[in-house]
Amino acid sequence: MKTTNSEETQNEKDAEGRTRQFPHAVGNFATSVRIRCRATTKETRLLSSLARDVQGQLLLDEKDNNKKDIKVREIMRGEDALHVSLSKVFPVRKEQREPYRSQLKASFNKAFRTHRGRFDSSCPSSSRNNNASLELRELRVFVNDERTTTFVAACEKDDGDDATRKRSGSERVREMILAVNEVNERFGFPKYEYEPRVIPHVSFCYADGDWEEEMKRAVEAVVKERKEEAKEDASVVEITCKTDAVDLCISGWEPKKVFSSESLPPPPI
Repeated sequence: MKTTNSEETQNEKDAEGRTRQFPHAVGNFATSVRIRCRATTKETRLLSSLARDVQGQLLLDEKDNNKKDIKVREIMRGEDALHVSLSKVFPVRKEQREPYRSQLKASFNKAFRTHRGRFDSSCPSSSRNNNASLELRELRVFVNDERTTTFVAACEKDDGDDATRKRSGSERVREMILAVNEVNERFGFPKYEYEPRVIPHVSFCYADGDWEEEMKRAVEAVVKERKEEAKEDASVVEITCKTDAVDLCISGWEPKKVFSSESLPPPPI
């Protein structure tokens, strides 16, 4: 049956209503690899509060500049629940799903484990710590490559200190991205540019469209206001994200764990 125009338009959107990063085609499944961020109730409430404050600042900015409304939406639940991306979102064919999943498991096992399922002491120092964490203490604004969506994210501070980065989870995230890129290259899927542009981050709210400058002004105003209220030079956000589990997310599937600090069954032959 031929797809109607309205169905085609709907298919160009993801589960959260954002424009897809690639054209929809029958038999394609939107796919990404990510670390799930297990935020506490307190952390989730903080992020929701920050999202509301950003929306409030945008409304003030719009009133002063006579602009149309910019609607901020939270990313807390559902398919795009809080996470750290290890890949772009890209299309996978039905017959590629299981082979891709299997090779991802093998790539992570090779990078982070011995054949007995224990962490390999010969791996880089950050890989030996199965509870390596990202300390997210800075707010930043990102726009996707297509300039269709603007995000606000909690990030690790990019202070340029490689030693500090290796003691945190940042180096481990980069190692994980390399493991994903190795498999994606084999399949002809897009690689994730991990240095130096990508700073490990957890997006927690977004607005449809390219509102980079407006969102930056709003975030700067929120940070300034919160620091003034606290009367100290503290971070306005403090989120800890462990890097000990990685999910393969394919549209229509429940997330499939392809790496964990606990033993996983071997990939299917």
